[in-house]
Amino acid sequence: MVDDRYAEQELPPLDTLAARVEYLFDKIRPTPDELSDSDEPGRKYTNREIADKINEAATETGVTISAAYIGELRRGVANDPRTSHVRALAAAFGVNSGYFVDDAAARRIQDQITLLSELRRMDVKQVALRQVLADNGLSATDTQLIEQMVARLRAVAEGSGSSAPDDRR
Repeated sequence: MVDDRYAEQELPPLDTLAARVEYLFDKIRPTPDELSDSDEPGRKYTNREIADKINEAATETGVTISAAYIGELRRGVANDPRTSHVRALAAAFGVNSGYFVDDAAARRIQDQITLLSELRRMDVKQVALRQVLADNGLSATDTQLIEQMVARLRAVAEGSGSSAPDDRR
């Protein structure tokens, strides 16, 4: 039986502007440089922090925004922002502005964010293996089975005290 923890995750629908904005707040975290010593690593951005990022770039972009307006966008109270606000939000989160208006772009960015989350959460080698297997046409189920076999082989090798030889010919 395949472990459901590794099943391909269903991505949430991004059918409204509010859902797309909220998804970014939920998935993208402040960088270590943006956190103070007292901040909890991995915490979410606040509306104020995103507004501050946008307003700090105002000398180059000419765009300013309030934390309250960002909150309205998140809740769906405001749902028709100016193009300049869309671009500024995208820049603040480090995504392409097409994310907010193009379903295909939103899906690609959502997939990229999911992959980045996997990289942070898991061993990079396992994620790389999963990507190689997917690129070669293996289904999510087949990929899971291979990952489980690799994990089992590692456990057997560690349990027997033997290790895989470095020089395989």
